[in-house]
Amino acid sequence: MKTAAQNKPLFEGFSPKAFTFLEALTDKQNRLWFNEHRSEYEDYVRDPLREFTVMLSDLLRTKDIPLWGDPKRSLFRINRDARFSKAKHPYNMHASGLFSITGDKHAPGVLYFRLDPLGSRVAAGYMQPEPHVLKKLRMGILDNPKAWLLLEKSLNKKGYVLDYSDALARVPRGFVDVPAEIEHAIKLKSWIIRKPLSKKVVCSTELIQETAIFAKDLLPLLSFGWHALSKFSE
Repeated sequence: MKTAAQNKPLFEGFSPKAFTFLEALTDKQNRLWFNEHRSEYEDYVRDPLREFTVMLSDLLRTKDIPLWGDPKRSLFRINRDARFSKAKHPYNMHASGLFSITGDKHAPGVLYFRLDPLGSRVAAGYMQPEPHVLKKLRMGILDNPKAWLLLEKSLNKKGYVLDYSDALARVPRGFVDVPAEIEHAIKLKSWIIRKPLSKKVVCSTELIQETAIFAKDLLPLLSFGWHALSKFSE
């Protein structure tokens, strides 16, 4: 018997007008223009992103993937807080949201979606975690290096590669006798894997299915981190 979530129609994708709006917003970074075009933002970006969040959460639940998003708590605002940034434009030129085990943006280990005219994508992992979280993730690797190496190998076979650009030059302080084969992993400051999404996919029913497949493929990476955080919790 099908569940209520399985009976729901899949998200049909974003309208190309979402990209048209975000491209225009890139050149029209002022509140007057935005207020005049607010209905376009709501119709083509905000409301579909909320719908995508709900429907993907339902689909992930049917696949026993413990990630979900809340249309109010999980999505990033279009307005930027530019108080502490050199870039003073008032609006983000993309739309994005997170899916986590708690449904908000603060839980460690997330699935990320970004609607962007310069390149939409999904990503998963632990992006710039707090120092105490990062320490436990590293401890998880050191505690079971074989499991980590097998995890990386499995991900690589599926075409997923961790981003090693955000890493320390040396093994972090406090970590000694680190096996050579996991030194590079211990140096990581983030665990992130990204997958680009074409406009064709983003504007079709394939989007929600591809995102769910990506989430399933990356669940072992997230689970490795969750296990480490649980095992080495204070």
